Amino acid sequence: MCGLLCGRRENPIGVAPDRVRFSWKVEGPLPRWRQGGYQVLVGEAPGALEGLDLVWDSGHVSSSNSTDVRYEGAGLLRSRSYFWKVRVFDERGAESYWSDVASFEVELDPHQDWHGEWIGLGRESFVMDPPEGVGPVDPIRNAQAPAPYLRRSFGVEAPIVFARLYITALGLYEARLNGRRIGAAVLTPGWTDYSQRVQYQSYDVTELVRTGDNVLAVVLGDGWYSGFFGFQAKHAGAHYGERPLALVELVMRDASGREVRIASDGSWRSSTGGIRRADLLMGESFDCAREPVGWDRSGFDASLWAPVCCLPRDERLLVADPGPEIRITEELAAVEMRSGNDGTVVVDFGQNLAGWTRLRVRPGAPSHVRIRHGEVLAEDGSLYTDNLRAARQCDEVKVYGDEFVFEPCHTFHGFRYAEVSGYPGELTAGDITAQVVHSDIPRSGSFECSSQRVNRLYANIEWGQRGNFIGIPTDCPQRDERLGWLGDAQIFARTATYNRDVSAFFDKWLDDVRDAQLPSGAFSDVAPRLGLDWGGAPAWGDAGIIVPWTIYRMYGVRSVLERNFSAMRAWMDFVAQGNDGYLRSANLGNNYGDWLAPRRDETPRELLATAYWAYDAQLMSEIADAIDQPEAASDYRELVGKIRRAFDEAFVEPDGHVRSDTQTAYVLALHMGLVPDALRAAAARNLVRAVERDDWHLSTGFVGVGYLLPVLSQNGYDDVAYRLLEQDSFPSWLYTVDRGATTIWERWDGFTEEGGFQSPEMNSFNHYSLGSVGEWLYRFVLGIEPAPGAVGFEQISLRPHPGGSLTSARGSYESVRGRIAASWERAGDMLRFSVEIPPSVHGRVHIPSADPGAVREAGGRSASMIADFPGKLGVREAVFDVGSGSYAFSGPLPDFLR
Repeated sequence: MCGLLCGRRENPIGVAPDRVRFSWKVEGPLPRWRQGGYQVLVGEAPGALEGLDLVWDSGHVSSSNSTDVRYEGAGLLRSRSYFWKVRVFDERGAESYWSDVASFEVELDPHQDWHGEWIGLGRESFVMDPPEGVGPVDPIRNAQAPAPYLRRSFGVEAPIVFARLYITALGLYEARLNGRRIGAAVLTPGWTDYSQRVQYQSYDVTELVRTGDNVLAVVLGDGWYSGFFGFQAKHAGAHYGERPLALVELVMRDASGREVRIASDGSWRSSTGGIRRADLLMGESFDCAREPVGWDRSGFDASLWAPVCCLPRDERLLVADPGPEIRITEELAAVEMRSGNDGTVVVDFGQNLAGWTRLRVRPGAPSHVRIRHGEVLAEDGSLYTDNLRAARQCDEVKVYGDEFVFEPCHTFHGFRYAEVSGYPGELTAGDITAQVVHSDIPRSGSFECSSQRVNRLYANIEWGQRGNFIGIPTDCPQRDERLGWLGDAQIFARTATYNRDVSAFFDKWLDDVRDAQLPSGAFSDVAPRLGLDWGGAPAWGDAGIIVPWTIYRMYGVRSVLERNFSAMRAWMDFVAQGNDGYLRSANLGNNYGDWLAPRRDETPRELLATAYWAYDAQLMSEIADAIDQPEAASDYRELVGKIRRAFDEAFVEPDGHVRSDTQTAYVLALHMGLVPDALRAAAARNLVRAVERDDWHLSTGFVGVGYLLPVLSQNGYDDVAYRLLEQDSFPSWLYTVDRGATTIWERWDGFTEEGGFQSPEMNSFNHYSLGSVGEWLYRFVLGIEPAPGAVGFEQISLRPHPGGSLTSARGSYESVRGRIAASWERAGDMLRFSVEIPPSVHGRVHIPSADPGAVREAGGRSASMIADFPGKLGVREAVFDVGSGSYAFSGPLPDFLR
């Protein structure tokens, strides 16, 4: 066994009792092997798993399930460590070896296990550095304050055998123990609605504590708590609070079992240091002369430091962080450097990304170095920053002749280019690198094909996800926004699940979505809500149902449905209010429509809203069935029928035309099952005619784009889907690729030769929504998806849709049950298809062919059945039933590929 997870994480330190769910994978070459049962053991020590003192023995459970297995033993004790292992049985009852031992620690009791107070900078007032330089947001720059430096010295009498640090902040923190940074996470503790829920991190610091004198130190930053971001960045003032605060609990035990606690209280001391300003949008400023050398180690004289300010804990919930850590995951070197006449140097890292730069300042004259960040260059080669709006994205460091390496810790930027000014001497490529920062989510998918332009598009999709999945799914990492828009996440969720294992990431964000739900039951437009009372928008609020369903479908995580079901029902009740005729025309909130359609959005808002209502009801009926709520399932199935009838009467004509005749109208009606079966073929033809009227270009915005190509392929029009994929004139995906895009743009026309840059009021060059075509690359080009009705890839469908100019494609997906791989190529007059299927998985392989009866598996096996191929009208396919293992097939090319 491998891939042992608890709460969708590996050996988590800090997991909520209701998130103690176990998952595992079976590895090894096990042809056609299937799991028939499992046994899980849990104990308080590794030795207990030998059966001496178990907390839970599941016994032999007859089940093929290997993901999200609920702990059903005695009550788990808070802040306690547990160990577990699993073995599995095949369908005949033969048992496997036991897995390695994995562990988890239960989170603290939020009411009893915290003993400290919130602490922060103790001075009531201090002198701030005067603003320097010029910029568009000097009032904001004035409002920023130096970062609080907090320290606590303590003694340890006997060697420590167990030490855990539990720490969080209203704002950001970086923690150190005896001069060493704790953990690899950055931008901790991440963003939640601090008025409701604050998450903390847990660290094993046993190796850092020493006998004798010790120092625990914390540097705070404004972050999402008291800094500037979102639409309020143009105004001086804080979102949640005025100054950052920390909450700390260090728990230590020696060999005798004696426990010592160091909590955040009035015994801590505070001051400021080299970080003079630090803001997520504006950047960070560091002054080497202000940094107190050795302040985070013993022996430092802190007698002049002030006592910290203390605020009592309140009712806001403290929870262990359930998501993946935000980390530096990669370092990029400069690929080109250009010097300007004004002494600036523009550094190109070759890739738009989220993160910051690391700068080595070599010995020289005292200097004030500034690093501005931007995504693109203006026509004269200078840094283009108009689209940042009020965000400054400028880091600064003052040096005084010594060598110094500057790397910010309480900010991040969206950029490909960095403009460096004031550098002493000559800046070389070895002096500056880009640090790539995002939630450290395991990569699960890969894709490659014979077209290098499509490969670049795929890379852009993946980089766009990396740059925007920073604690929450943000819209963009560069300008003064960076909000968790639900509409963006809803349309991209399926692509996201193929690219990376986002199960824990989205599970955490769905906590934010529930926190942000309005009293009316409306899901908000953004989560965390940030004081914005926007809610109820069609295709945005619907993410509260679609995203949990997507996580369940891809990962088999039933608990995500259970945890969110009440919130989903409240949303459905909200949508029903005022819409007695089953057309959704009331309670539409901001009603964004098909946001950023490349031409005038002519899709009726009522049509779009009603389509999503019907889709929600359909999913809710399936969700209710999945979590054993039969009465709710029946009610929602009845609701689906009523909405469909109302939709058909209002929007679908007898000849299959859908009112407005837009691509998005057809796509939504077809994808969401709102066209009567007898009219589906006509509606699909009308969709193709709509594409043809646009000269074989797409005309969809955020809402329609993700479903467009899948709907075409599901209804016999692979050729049109490929034509749209490979279109290279505006608007199209390859249009942006051909203009040097390394991430997905917010707008199809973010830059055009005819019009230059789009309006800087809304023109991000790293915005993942339009990258939702990635789903089609996996599901249709490669052909990897769950079988109809299946969850968690226990049953799969492998049906490649070759087409366009592509001569080959290959890729893989690391599912919750193991690696699934697929590749195909045209070889002369033959189509060859190879697949790999992990243990305990079975499914069907579908291969289109001019002569399906002639398709053979290597070894001579012929198809078990012949069926219609959905990707091209009139084409037939060979179907093979397969179990775990590796397979290769070949057969005559279908005529449309010749």
